[in-house]
Amino acid sequence: MEQGRELGLSRTRLRAADLERPLYGVRRAIVAGPGEDGPSPRALLEARLQDQCSAAELVIPPRAFFSHLTAARLWPLPLPMPKQVEPVHVGVLPPEHPPRRAGVIGHHISDPAAHAVLRRGRWLIDPATLFCQLSTALRLNDLVAVGDALVLTPRFGDPADERPWLSLGELGERVDRFRGRGKTRAAQALALVRPGAESRPESLVRLAFVAGGLPEPELNVDVYSEQGVFLGRGDMLYRAYRLIVEYDGDQHRVDVGQFNRDIRRLDDFAAHGWRVVRITADAFFTDRAGCLARVEQALVARGWRR
Repeated sequence: MEQGRELGLSRTRLRAADLERPLYGVRRAIVAGPGEDGPSPRALLEARLQDQCSAAELVIPPRAFFSHLTAARLWPLPLPMPKQVEPVHVGVLPPEHPPRRAGVIGHHISDPAAHAVLRRGRWLIDPATLFCQLSTALRLNDLVAVGDALVLTPRFGDPADERPWLSLGELGERVDRFRGRGKTRAAQALALVRPGAESRPESLVRLAFVAGGLPEPELNVDVYSEQGVFLGRGDMLYRAYRLIVEYDGDQHRVDVGQFNRDIRRLDDFAAHGWRVVRITADAFFTDRAGCLARVEQALVARGWRR
């Protein structure tokens, strides 16, 4: 609001109905909401978060940075959708004092290993410290999914965003040195983190298999014929049983090109002796026990025994 007054805006204008308050002391013009074909809920969440952070940057200390859930969503890391509007988390290192303002949660971060990194134009807490911070905010499986994303080397990388953001070894060293609240959960999650999972659902499916007593699959593996011909990538692979489990998210259903490529790829797997079990997003999140039973039956048919 101080900037508004410097520009000559009156108190009455700053309280007008066409302005909203993303944070206490900050005003901005109201943007019309989406129509029926407007942005998805996730896109709206992202836009609101960017607005909140832009507003926060006007009022937080110069050397402050975003931390905790805010940094994780800005990164972006795979998190559950929030049930309500989240406050903005801002961290400072000694000797700075954390901000105290409505809509902002300030954190005084004394961990000597913590530091800020510039990512996509904003200062965020470093990824290893962020993993440790999230151990107090996320359930175990969701924290594992974050760890999987941090150590992932994508099949098709982005030259402007080198990955992995951390090696599994670097993450392990940081968790070992971490002494804050959430240490136990961070260590438990670290033991379950695996390079290779390319989405949060893939991480959750893998963890469900392990929790259900099934063997742990290899993740996103290139599959070849006996003659060395590349057949495709399998989401989750049980090599000893020639079984592939495919997780089909919504994009496999709505993208015609993806759907046709999937059919050809799965036909090639079957033609070379691989059995394929497909698990859809809807099936996994509504009937997890049924999905595990189908995978177990396929494993047993291929010779696996508990």
